[in-house]
Amino acid sequence: MAHFTRRDVLRLGSLGVGAVGLGACRPGPAATIEPQTQLPDFTVAFLTDSHVDGELGSAEGFRKAVRHALDVEQPPEFLLMGGDQPMDILATGIEEADAQFGLWDAAVEDVGQDIHVCLGNHDILGISDESPLTSDHPKYGKEYFLQHFGLERTYYSFDHEGWHFVVLDSLGIEGSGYQGWIDEEQIAWLDDDLSASGKPTVVATHIPIFSNFIEYMRGTAEGIPGGVAVVNAHEVAPVIEKHDVRLVLAGHLHINESFLYKGTEYANVGAVSGNWWRGERNGFQEGYTRLSFRGDVLTKEYVDYGWEPPPEALAEPPA
Repeated sequence: MAHFTRRDVLRLGSLGVGAVGLGACRPGPAATIEPQTQLPDFTVAFLTDSHVDGELGSAEGFRKAVRHALDVEQPPEFLLMGGDQPMDILATGIEEADAQFGLWDAAVEDVGQDIHVCLGNHDILGISDESPLTSDHPKYGKEYFLQHFGLERTYYSFDHEGWHFVVLDSLGIEGSGYQGWIDEEQIAWLDDDLSASGKPTVVATHIPIFSNFIEYMRGTAEGIPGGVAVVNAHEVAPVIEKHDVRLVLAGHLHINESFLYKGTEYANVGAVSGNWWRGERNGFQEGYTRLSFRGDVLTKEYVDYGWEPPPEALAEPPA
């Protein structure tokens, strides 16, 4: 496989412990997929919410997570990044955004595998009222992400070894804020894309389509905030259930939760940064998710890569 340099990262034009070999639970689409015996074995590493800015050892921690994911007997054939690559560029100018992304780039510049990247809310430049940028800036909002990674749009798909992978943009911008949202155009594209594929599929998104986290923390008396899960999930789910989608991966919440609905596992997984580099988040250590593909069966495992935060990181944990 070709060597993957930092320059390659900047022009990624093709883009983010349960078994989900669930073909028997639900009929697949009309298209015929390859027989199970013809699907090669491979692994993928899903790393989300790295939140790199150079503080609290974040750049070193992210680099350690990447190396841990790669230095195994069967290295992943590509890395899937789940969003929030920098700490936060919502309120910054160009210089600070470049500095944060520069540290992230440096951590992956020697990676030999392909990297596919998902848009996170903290990857959106300057939409906060505190930012010095205005909306007419050429890199404002999602445009910075697109230009940095050489993408034509913030959602896309690709195939690998008989499986189909979809990366969604789950961010809707509302004035100076955001909410979980997948727009009508993207939903139509997703339906067409899955219909054309006919392969077992993994979908990656930053903000979860569904989550039980708020119910766990607060009960059911209050609604789920729009920044926690996709507001129009009820419009996305019918498309997913029509097709052979085995797994929907998400980050954003920095926790691990997983549930099965109509043959699809929805897995919201823990963060490389844990509690934003200040230790564990709600009992979940800093980690990444390893996906193992064995024929028609997919399993996932959350991996603690052994990061220990520096003492100053534990002094004032974020709210």
